Amino acid sequence: MMGPVPDFRVRALEIHSAYAWDFDWVRRALEFIRNHGMTALVLHRNDIVDRVTFPIRVVGDGQPAHQNIFAHYQNAYRSLYKYTPADRSGPYNRRDYLKRIVDLAGRWDIEVYLENKEFSFDDVVLQLNPSLLKNGVVCPNEPFWWAFIRAKYANVFADIPGIAGIITAPATRESRLSISENRCRCERCSSSTPQHWYRSLIDAMYGSIKAHGKLLAVRDFVFDRQSQVQFAEVLTDLPGDVVVSFKNTPHDYYPTFPDNPSLGRTGTRRQWIEYDAMGQYFGWGVAPSTMVDDLRRRLRHGLDHGVEGLLVRTDWESLDAHSCFHTPNLVNLYAAAMLATDLQTSGRAIYRAWLTEEGKLEASASSAEIDECVAWTETILGDSWNAVRDALFCNGCVFSDSSTFPTSGDHAWWLAEEKNSLQDWDPSKRNAMELSESNVRRILAEKDKAVECVERMRQVVQHQPVALSRAAYEDLVVRLDILHRYVRGFRALCHSITLTRFLTEEKPAQSASFCEARTLLADSMRALLDLVGELREFYQSTDHRYVVYLLLGWERLEALHGDLARRIADVQACTAA
Repeated sequence: MMGPVPDFRVRALEIHSAYAWDFDWVRRALEFIRNHGMTALVLHRNDIVDRVTFPIRVVGDGQPAHQNIFAHYQNAYRSLYKYTPADRSGPYNRRDYLKRIVDLAGRWDIEVYLENKEFSFDDVVLQLNPSLLKNGVVCPNEPFWWAFIRAKYANVFADIPGIAGIITAPATRESRLSISENRCRCERCSSSTPQHWYRSLIDAMYGSIKAHGKLLAVRDFVFDRQSQVQFAEVLTDLPGDVVVSFKNTPHDYYPTFPDNPSLGRTGTRRQWIEYDAMGQYFGWGVAPSTMVDDLRRRLRHGLDHGVEGLLVRTDWESLDAHSCFHTPNLVNLYAAAMLATDLQTSGRAIYRAWLTEEGKLEASASSAEIDECVAWTETILGDSWNAVRDALFCNGCVFSDSSTFPTSGDHAWWLAEEKNSLQDWDPSKRNAMELSESNVRRILAEKDKAVECVERMRQVVQHQPVALSRAAYEDLVVRLDILHRYVRGFRALCHSITLTRFLTEEKPAQSASFCEARTLLADSMRALLDLVGELREFYQSTDHRYVVYLLLGWERLEALHGDLARRIADVQACTAA
């Protein structure tokens, strides 16, 4: 009997951190792809192409065409040793590593894509081409770059011909050189536009990629609406066979944000959608947050807008040695793989697959006992996103630093209103962070609700299902204890920050609400300081994976408490004077 017709033609697992260079880890990812009917592996690093190619147009090798990296090295080893002595052998070692991965993936009919953020380059490029530097900054509009890009991609495909294609993000500020953060004021830059730069870069890449019969996917990865509008103008001019890849939300992976408004606006051009399974902005899985319902809705929205591919990120490039494979958020990867094949897959089926395949069930358990365990697990983890949402977001606005505690009151407000502005994408949230009495009460109640949600989860977890293994049960108990500490940390810091701003910036009249706010602030500041001591002791007396202590960062809370205490003291001094 034939299985369901896949809802998404491309179903890719994406590796971002140092795991891209961990052979055993990549094999594990390939096995997951094969076992779950996915189609592709994406290896991400901002400079991944530069990591497997020599800066050929810089050092030169006297050959008219690049045969392979070893033929180049025969003639260039002296120059490479002179200019890049610490990494002269790195590119060809990494080239062999990636080639082996591509060859293994090919045995299972799995495509491999390299994903980067252009452009990137070795320091030696600037040393040997000083004209690229103008008044102390690098000029992104020098014609040198387009020849450099064409050569780089011609060489990577000559050396690793099995690569299916390149996925790139030209509009991000996270590349080494981008028009989005251009500080060059030369005549060439002054007379150019971001749109012209995007077109020049993409044209240079596309020529080499197309010549080798590979695919180019361009990511709509931007930080604000203006950049998205500028980049959208370029997308309409791309060659018809260039894929456009969108994060499921605009700006970044914030689950409280609306669907990406660019979806469905690429004409007949193929579209992919990207989703974060680990949770850069929703607790890293250290705070479990399963997103089955959100995934189902986002993927349905994508299909309704012509999306044909799904890329699921399993980790984060700024958090080495951590992945959704380490946490209950692995459920999100199971959900993505299963829903991408059949959007009607039930939540129960997803949780059952995770429990079964990850060895969390007793071998002797009956079918009825397994059913009970699946329902119990879904009851607990199915509510986890509600707790994390109400803790880490304020009225939908981002109130964390990639899930870590903010270090000052201004830092938190900057994250919510400026860096990660929700109102930029949802005008109805224009007053989401206003300091009116009613909105302050709403924010405080939201954090209380998050703690209450976790406490209900901990009550349910007290009753272990027969089918759940002892190890799996004890692991979940510990994770919910960590989640409880984490959410209480956000409640204390959010209460303290919000009340401090309410009392010091709005300067409400000496009313009953003013007196109440002062009392609540004193209580929340004590709770914040108590948590500093609690989390310090937890750090010293336990031994979990390092990411637990990053999220339960008592030093961050200590710095925050000091910042707020100084602000309160300054206001009190001014009032007394």
